[in-house]
Amino acid sequence: MIIKPLEKPLTIKKLEALLIRIDKNHPKRPQIEQDLAKRMAGYKGEQSMEYHLSFLDERKYYILHALRLQSSSNYCFQMDVLLLTSKYFLIIEIKNIIGQVTFENHFAQFIRTLNGIEEGFYNPLDQVKKQKLRLDSFIESQKMKRPPIKSLVCFTNPQTIIRSDSRVKASQSVMHAHNLFSKLEELNQQFDSSMFTEKELLKISRKLLKQHCEEVVNILKRYDIDRNEIINGVQCPGCSNIPMNRQSGSWFCAKCNLKSKDAHIATLEDYRLLFGPNITHLELKEFLGLATNSTTSKMIYSLGLTHCGSRYRRTYKLK
Repeated sequence: MIIKPLEKPLTIKKLEALLIRIDKNHPKRPQIEQDLAKRMAGYKGEQSMEYHLSFLDERKYYILHALRLQSSSNYCFQMDVLLLTSKYFLIIEIKNIIGQVTFENHFAQFIRTLNGIEEGFYNPLDQVKKQKLRLDSFIESQKMKRPPIKSLVCFTNPQTIIRSDSRVKASQSVMHAHNLFSKLEELNQQFDSSMFTEKELLKISRKLLKQHCEEVVNILKRYDIDRNEIINGVQCPGCSNIPMNRQSGSWFCAKCNLKSKDAHIATLEDYRLLFGPNITHLELKEFLGLATNSTTSKMIYSLGLTHCGSRYRRTYKLK
């Protein structure tokens, strides 16, 4: 049963909005594009994993994607997939990496080799080891029964070649995603007795879901980008040109001649991702490129935005 479905991460949405709203020659653009590409690769790996998880019996397996919890030391940790069963809990760290990967023991390194070039990454075995410790500590702090916690590192690209030196015992906890079902059968045989009933497992999964805390990222602050560097205007849904013009209650693109009634919705979503949900009358007017206060007021009314504050200091909340 999927308790927490996979969704596009908020940070990816913010990076996409930022790239729409900065100049094509902005000095920070290459870094932002590179960061987005890395995060998208991870997200696509998680999407690939959904296929393999779909074969599981939903009465026996409770699935939480991208669950982020706060440990007793106020440190937040996130697991790509947490699988709850009546016998054990399983943390799955997902990697979408092409080329050859090597787990090296002497310096505890994780090395990717592609086209003859070696590149070091954070060791995923260390990642899941820390996640296990934090999850166990979290479960204890919640006064819950503590089941055995297992962990796996799954590579979703079937062409990835996995190697390790003789001193690294990786074969039991590192695998290709298509071998997941066989690994679960092995784990089910390893643990004889059940710790939880189906009802208890559902209660625990909902409790964990309730404790999920979304990561808050100020994307402009992360890349040290000033507000005046952000491009205002409604983006054309057809050709991506900015800005569209407001004509007779619709948006018109001078570049591709597309006409739209609701192109401003996506633009306001860009605003919410970059600046947060609160917006003033003036900010909405400037960001959409509206000509008059009366047109702005009509737009706010049509959107049905809730507000707070006095008439002259009113702030609206974007949905």
